[in-house]
Amino acid sequence: MRLWTIQGIEIYEQLVRDGVTYCTRPSFGDEPVFMHAYHWIADQMRRRIGEPLIGGIEYPMWAWYQYDSAKKKKPPRNRFNVQEGISAYMEIEVPEKDVLLSSFSSWQAVLNQCPLSNWKSIDKKTDKLDKEAGRLLDFNEYPVEIQKEIEDSWEAVFDLDRRDEDVGRTHKRNRSIQATFWALYMENIVSVEFLERKGNDIKRTQLSRVRFNSND
Repeated sequence: MRLWTIQGIEIYEQLVRDGVTYCTRPSFGDEPVFMHAYHWIADQMRRRIGEPLIGGIEYPMWAWYQYDSAKKKKPPRNRFNVQEGISAYMEIEVPEKDVLLSSFSSWQAVLNQCPLSNWKSIDKKTDKLDKEAGRLLDFNEYPVEIQKEIEDSWEAVFDLDRRDEDVGRTHKRNRSIQATFWALYMENIVSVEFLERKGNDIKRTQLSRVRFNSND
């Protein structure tokens, strides 16, 4: 499966040094909401594609399967995707069995701990509890059964042809689709391009493109 990922140069250096790289700590640190989302997607990966082959991996690596649509798969080289300093823009090939695809737009519901499907029924229950409390409750303040109902609704993130209740059915070819996998190996690299960002200015470095797959 062809994917694209933009990683800090230190990740690429680790890949060259060790032949493999993986996520031991998310870049957002210990933000509780994001940690909950990352643990949830990791549990889903274990269910759907299996345990990581390397011990100690807790979090996935991320890439794009489709940044915007089937016609615009590659992420643009802009300030929203490229971090300050030097980054490695990598085109990679990862076995399909090792990748879990999910809708990027729907993923926002997981990050915000909101229901994704059956939301009218769930909102009715949470609104009642919010009114009783006199404020908007946090996710972890709701009863366990409601937390589970919300989490179960998130599995719609993997239905890439699902009907969005606000815009109707959106075909897979028109979606932004993200990819998660456990580890990136040197043999997965098809090509790499090095980018340097200073403020809003992004440029390619010298030796900007290194090919790893002579057949590509």
